[in-house]
Amino acid sequence: MHSSTNHEQSRTLHPRVPYATPHHEALRKRAFWRLACILCHLILWKEGVYHRNVSPGNMMWYRKNGKLISVLNDYDLSSLANALGPQGNERTGTVPFMALDLLTKESQQGQVKHLYRYDLESFMWVFAWIFLRYRQGVLLPRRLRPLDEWATLDAIACGEKKSAFLTGFINYLPTDLRTSQSAIDLSLLALLVDCFRVLQAANSNRVDAIYHNLGVELGWTEGTYEQIDAEETVSDMDDLLGKFTGTKTWVKLSNTLPL
Repeated sequence: MHSSTNHEQSRTLHPRVPYATPHHEALRKRAFWRLACILCHLILWKEGVYHRNVSPGNMMWYRKNGKLISVLNDYDLSSLANALGPQGNERTGTVPFMALDLLTKESQQGQVKHLYRYDLESFMWVFAWIFLRYRQGVLLPRRLRPLDEWATLDAIACGEKKSAFLTGFINYLPTDLRTSQSAIDLSLLALLVDCFRVLQAANSNRVDAIYHNLGVELGWTEGTYEQIDAEETVSDMDDLLGKFTGTKTWVKLSNTLPL
């Protein structure tokens, strides 16, 4: 999906890797248009088109009238809203970018229905993958890339590695980023940290709910069961995305650039 309605003109699509440029605002602008794919994705989801395979290769951009237009590409693994419950084909996505809840035995057996929050989480894994593996649009040498192993693991093993990343995020930050004098590096690092704080908080809340429900079941805890993977409403989706777009760094970035 993209925001242009003119399909007649020819255009060249580019992968979402931040190309080198001498001007900080140009880099910042491209970074923000990468995030615009998230808004395109939400619109489609609300209309009943579930992408289910968010990955770097499916996030593209092209220029039109001097502006960068975001494109969310590749719907081969998408599904429609009228599919009720898990369909047995839920093992969709590209492992390094799949949500943690999908990197489980149950999910790999097609027993977990794909929710909006899983795709939104995938966008954050894509962000981390690109940001930590590139500098100024150039792929780092293998010895300096902290996440390469994810692409070689099966779903369960990758889930374990990503869980460790989520809880030990600071241990994966390359030294050059933590000491960088680049305004764009520091700006994007701050955004990445904010986004993963939101992810970690959401993950902690779900874990708390699981323990609460166990306590209720065993009679240790008063109260009723909490819904963990209930059907999502439009309000739920907006609220979840709002937790990311409401972070200080996201607001600062969006306020400095025209939509």
